[in-house]
Amino acid sequence: MRKLLDKKHFTKPERIFGEILKRNHIPFQTKIKIEGREIDFLIGKVAVEIGNHSQDTLKNKSILENGYHLHFITNEELYSNPEIVEELLLRNWIKL
Repeated sequence: MRKLLDKKHFTKPERIFGEILKRNHIPFQTKIKIEGREIDFLIGKVAVEIGNHSQDTLKNKSILENGYHLHFITNEELYSNPEIVEELLLRNWIKL
C-alpha cells in the first residue's frame, strides 16, 4: 500500500522528502514517537527532521541515546536542491 503524504498532516518539504523515499523504494515511517517526541521520518535507524525550526536539544539527545542516527534537512535544501538530498540519501543514509 502506498503511504499517503497529505497536505493536512505533512508540510510541503516533508511531502517532497517522502516522494524521494517512495521513488527510490526506501521503506520509511513517518510521525514516529521516540520517548514521547515526534520524529518526521524514520528510515531504519536514521531519524530525519525536516524544517527550519530550532532544534530541541533534549529531543536530539533522546534520539541519539536510543541508538538512532540523526539528520536535519532544511526546507530550502528540499526546495532548491532535492536532487542533492536524494543523492546523499542513496549514497550515505540508507547504509546506516
